[in-house]
Amino acid sequence: MKKVYLLFVILLSLFTLAACGGEDTGDKIVIDFWHMSPVGSTSYSGMRSIITEFNDSQDTYFVKGTGFSFWDYWDKINIAVSSRTAPDIGLSTIDDVESRASAGVLYNISDLMANDTSNTNLIDLTEFRQNQIEFATYNDDLFAMPFSATTRALYYNLDMFTEKGLTAADVPTTWEELHTVAKLFDEMDSSGNLTRIGFDPTYGNATYHGWLWQNNLDFFDDNQMPTLNTQGHIDVLNWIMNFNNDYTRAKLTAFGEGNQMLGINPFASERVAMIVEVDGLYQIIKDAGADFNYGVAPIPIPEGGRHVNWGSGFSIEMYNNNKGEDDQRDGAYEFVKYLLAKDTQIRLAEVNGWIMSHISAMEEFAEDEPIMQDLLKEVDFAIDKVYIPYAPSWHGNDWQPYYSQALSGTLTAEQALAAARANYIQKKQNYDSVNP
Repeated sequence: MKKVYLLFVILLSLFTLAACGGEDTGDKIVIDFWHMSPVGSTSYSGMRSIITEFNDSQDTYFVKGTGFSFWDYWDKINIAVSSRTAPDIGLSTIDDVESRASAGVLYNISDLMANDTSNTNLIDLTEFRQNQIEFATYNDDLFAMPFSATTRALYYNLDMFTEKGLTAADVPTTWEELHTVAKLFDEMDSSGNLTRIGFDPTYGNATYHGWLWQNNLDFFDDNQMPTLNTQGHIDVLNWIMNFNNDYTRAKLTAFGEGNQMLGINPFASERVAMIVEVDGLYQIIKDAGADFNYGVAPIPIPEGGRHVNWGSGFSIEMYNNNKGEDDQRDGAYEFVKYLLAKDTQIRLAEVNGWIMSHISAMEEFAEDEPIMQDLLKEVDFAIDKVYIPYAPSWHGNDWQPYYSQALSGTLTAEQALAAARANYIQKKQNYDSVNP
């Protein structure tokens, strides 16, 4: 009988620990934090260490971290937020904070900051870029905080440049120079298939709206009405379509698909001389142990254009499931402050390879990393896409079918843009009819 009782106690203990993620929370208030460092990922142990450090410093709160892979994360967080089963803290895209704040699913961080009488990890808003703060603001109050500060830049293979008698001084700065230099690197095999390409404006993280921004154009006007019907829009799309018009789109597509089959970025595998990519490529190249010489530079701009790139950073958010969980809210705020502190931001950058939003933290982090320093310079020229309530996926699923048809030659630039614009107008009419 004693053995049965002992076995029952052991099983009950194991069940309790499993329910708490295998950790003894004691009498502490449990705070759920969802992140993108799942078990088995290279960043898991580092993220766990950061969470553990906070828990060890606390008598009141215990953070339970749950990691998901990047794509699984978005599926789960979107469902959880809409069903009011969200974690206390999570990450999201900073450009659409407004959609969640207006729906009442986020806590007001400005109120929490105003009522904060502690002296621990106070949030210094001057350490965060104003354009990110603006995206995290709704009705003049903060409902999220900037967490990461993504940027896009031109990566160039310096070994390939040397092979052609070029140096870093020859990295193109204009669209005209970009085309001229790119053509020096194109190579084909005896069957006429591309084996290397200098540059293509559709590869990597280059986007049509990014090229538009450089031309002082956009998808929407100040009243959030779709544009796309000017000669400038047509010219930009034609420039993209015709950049490599000495090759068929089928050959360009086959080359791109070949890169995907290799399972590694085409620049990291030295199959393209130049590419527009996010700052995360720097970490990918480091993790791959690549030994080629390369650099990063501003994305070339057209004549009369502006120096700009797409930011697409993450926010850190506190979710309000409307269950009166004030203790969890207060604990979540303490953990958010800890995550945004300078030392923690440096550690997070070391753990996940991201550029974090804390300005001086990243300056210190990049002190001995020249390429990271160059990427940080580009963060200052990064902006995010505007949130359009009637078309939140305007840059992705809404636009992609028309873009693909233009690239494949099924539609001309004029036809693709006209069809896309008509689709946005219809979406707006549908939205307005149910949101008067």
